[in-house]
Amino acid sequence: MNAFTNYLEKFGSNFLVAAMIPSLGLVIACMVVFDPILQISESFQVENGIYSLIGISLLVLIPTVIIGFTLTSLNTFVLKVFEGYVFIHHLPLLKEAHSRKAEKLLQKVKYLREQIENIEQKERKSAADKELLESLQVDHYAKSAEYDKNYPPLQAGIMPTKFGNILKASEAYSGTRYGIDAVEFWPRLLHVIPLTYRQSIDEARNELSFLVNMSALSFLFFVFCALAVVTNVLLPGTPELANVILNSFRYIVAGALALFSIWFFNKAALFSVGDFGAMIRSSYDLFRLDLLEQFRLKHPKDSVEEFEIWNNLGELIVLGQESLDFKPLEY
Repeated sequence: MNAFTNYLEKFGSNFLVAAMIPSLGLVIACMVVFDPILQISESFQVENGIYSLIGISLLVLIPTVIIGFTLTSLNTFVLKVFEGYVFIHHLPLLKEAHSRKAEKLLQKVKYLREQIENIEQKERKSAADKELLESLQVDHYAKSAEYDKNYPPLQAGIMPTKFGNILKASEAYSGTRYGIDAVEFWPRLLHVIPLTYRQSIDEARNELSFLVNMSALSFLFFVFCALAVVTNVLLPGTPELANVILNSFRYIVAGALALFSIWFFNKAALFSVGDFGAMIRSSYDLFRLDLLEQFRLKHPKDSVEEFEIWNNLGELIVLGQESLDFKPLEY
């Protein structure tokens, strides 16, 4: 019963932060901006008193809850859209642009490494060489860190969005550092992460979901504004020209604000996904050996042996008896 209660409390927190607030914003914005079409203000007059208040409250609450639960249920799908796995992957130019940026950055890293090696191979280094070497090492560190933060390894596949590349780089981190398949081991790692740290991960995920949902609903609101302009101008039975112009201006301004909101929340989501990715990376750094204990496996003596252990364990979990390279585990 306590576990079920904790689940409901967690779901409630996620729902309120990540979905309810964006949904409420969309509903109120639609009621205010599209009142000439919806005629809500005329339906609820002040003289109706308490009944008018109840009616407006229900009119706001019901669609807010419906949209909120829809966003919560589709949270993974919405994130996949932002990552570029859905819809956006049909736009090859975006993926090519990010691939070029990634390859250019890697070429810069490679060039800096070659320059560093050339200087280090000199038997006698002048003061200028030492100064240049130090500068090249700083540049190499910065460029390598920039690539690691923003792009996954090329063999893992570059995504068509910056959001997707940052998140995929975080997913690839455990594999390049420790030989851990992040997709397969993350559900298992969660069970050894302390509660306070899991709460920090949940908070980062809620912040990310909130910003993504705000961006998605801003785009939906922009579509509504575009449709409202077309409806206001083209459909028969519209009022006099002055009202048509005034209402069209109203929808155009609202649409422009929606476009600004899309840009703003997209930018904010990029910072947030970086923070969320850092939480995922640090989870493997801090708790992977605790997971080995849960598997009843001995701790490795060094990083090379650890890499081999995780690779071998991954063979067992992913391929099972179909694996060609699996070696017996030592408990």
